[in-house]
Amino acid sequence: MPTSKYFDQYPSFPSIPSIPVADIPKISLALYDACRQHGFMLLDLTGSTAGDALLKDSECMFDLLNATLTLKQDILEKYHCDHPQDLTGYKREGFMKTEDGKPDAVGVYTLGQDDILGTVTPRAHPEPIESHRVEFRKFITRAHLLSPVQLANDDHRINFVGHTDIGIITLLFNVVGGLQVLPSGVEIVDANWSYVRPQEGCSVINIGDILTEWTGGLLRSSLHRVVSPLGDQAQFPRRRVAYLVRAEKGAIVQRLRDSRVISPLKEGEEEDKRTLDAKAAWRAHQIMNGNLKLQAKGG
Repeated sequence: MPTSKYFDQYPSFPSIPSIPVADIPKISLALYDACRQHGFMLLDLTGSTAGDALLKDSECMFDLLNATLTLKQDILEKYHCDHPQDLTGYKREGFMKTEDGKPDAVGVYTLGQDDILGTVTPRAHPEPIESHRVEFRKFITRAHLLSPVQLANDDHRINFVGHTDIGIITLLFNVVGGLQVLPSGVEIVDANWSYVRPQEGCSVINIGDILTEWTGGLLRSSLHRVVSPLGDQAQFPRRRVAYLVRAEKGAIVQRLRDSRVISPLKEGEEEDKRTLDAKAAWRAHQIMNGNLKLQAKGG
């Protein structure tokens, strides 16, 4: 619509109770700018039926994550993942390396959507998960990855290696801080990482590699990592629930064509013809061994 230059030349739209007016939410163009510049944004879930339901479900997920991660270590080890071939199940702290060559400090339990929805032969999980499959099935309509994290309290310790997400978008719920993002165009040194402050009623959204590749680098998949929480939060374990949207298994990621805003391939430029599964396995293996070169994509 026009600016105030023209709105001021006309009477205002009448505010009469008998006139039905559609309650259309406003979406700022800053959303597009955030996708290009940062690859991260905060999504306010409050005030909508779907958002409030998702927040309520996330609370249930946090309860179940705490019950799972506080099990004895020997019990959790029975459900350890077959990394990098199969990422579902438990991953102990120290199983992977961070960019400084030190063992990571993140314990993760990952659930697969197909497992929970029953489209494949179910995998065995610890009792807190097995006895609450119904609750996970409810949440899985909004999320297909469950990823609890507990961090050590060492000041400035890198607990999870800097990386970009390989999926389309990630929807993150967390209370205790520690997530850091690297701004665009800066050197990869500790002083340049910025914290993402958790905000009540909001979910952190970040763009993944696939969406970046689909758009020919138009949208940004930013480098992010997890470090020890700050201040008084350092005394608490960090838990998170992450919803990762990914392309179909076996899909080959290629940039979208016939678009006015997405640039075509340059002369001599070749697309990655690997399937998503093959690329994800290769990438996970590189991360586990600390061999993946840190770099943001797109933007």
